[in-house]
Amino acid sequence: MAAAGTQVTRILGLTGAIGCGKSTVGDLLLEVGARDHIDADQVAHALMSPGTQVTQHIAETFGPDVMAADGSVNRAALGHIVFNDAERLRLLEAITHPAIRRAIRERLETPSDDGGVVVLDAVKLLQSELLPLADAVWVVRCDPEVQMSRLSAMRGMTDGEIRARLEAQPSFNDERVTAVIENSGSHEDLRREVLRAWHSLLAEWGFEAI
Repeated sequence: MAAAGTQVTRILGLTGAIGCGKSTVGDLLLEVGARDHIDADQVAHALMSPGTQVTQHIAETFGPDVMAADGSVNRAALGHIVFNDAERLRLLEAITHPAIRRAIRERLETPSDDGGVVVLDAVKLLQSELLPLADAVWVVRCDPEVQMSRLSAMRGMTDGEIRARLEAQPSFNDERVTAVIENSGSHEDLRREVLRAWHSLLAEWGFEAI
């Protein structure tokens, strides 16, 4: 995908609740022409690898029970703690969010001669200091029954774990949302939905589709 007569880079913000399919939408956007897909959760995962400052701070704050044998953070153990305790979740976010924002800004500032669209994918994008960077914001949603089924089948989460995660999710009702992507049906349904919104966005921004 290239811009008509320019090398402008636009940022498409992508958000939505756990189990609604943000990552799948991000992958589809790469297939249809987005230049990059920056997933905040993957950034966080990298920051919790062995030897990082974030990992050290988490170990000091939450103790050895959240550490894996290889020196990385055991995210499942950490999640069990923080998603059942709002204060400890805020404590974790105070450690991780500034580092995640720095890493994302560094990636966004990497020079490129290609222009195009970069997808910025984050659950708490609408509450983030990164939101002003987004030129458009899509929310991915699905029916609650579908969401529960996916989290149970794909992540092996119990009903209690699912409820705890959902209760920790932010609101996605915001006037800055420019499109809602429905993902309650099949993968082909989702692909059609994404293509429709993508082509509309490219036309608005003056980009040419591949």
